[in-house]
Amino acid sequence: MNIEELNKEAKSLAQEIWKDSSKWNVNIEKAKELTRLALSENPKHEISLIIMGTLLCDCGQHAKAAEYFKLAITNGSEDRNAYFNLGVALINCAAHEEAMEYMKIAKAKQSNPATWEAYFDPMGH
Repeated sequence: MNIEELNKEAKSLAQEIWKDSSKWNVNIEKAKELTRLALSENPKHEISLIIMGTLLCDCGQHAKAAEYFKLAITNGSEDRNAYFNLGVALINCAAHEEAMEYMKIAKAKQSNPATWEAYFDPMGH
């Protein structure tokens, strides 16, 4: 599989979890494995970085997720989900002011169809 196919499959596995939560453990690990493979082919691939960050964020590994989102942005990503999901990760790391800056930037951007929003419960914070 090429990078785009790996990313597409990782997204599909992650999205399937929302339809059947019993698949959480298997799907999230397989999605991370596919994304690691994509990143091994190109460590600066913006979509792969965003996908890995989103998977980590959804697993509660917010500090590590933030690193992936920041790397995607540093590499030139204009994807809304890089900025929004970084905001989600930072809120969960108690960096509220910095998080709000990224969420404001996200409002002016468009999402790439290959990425998705990290789970976020605004009432939980």
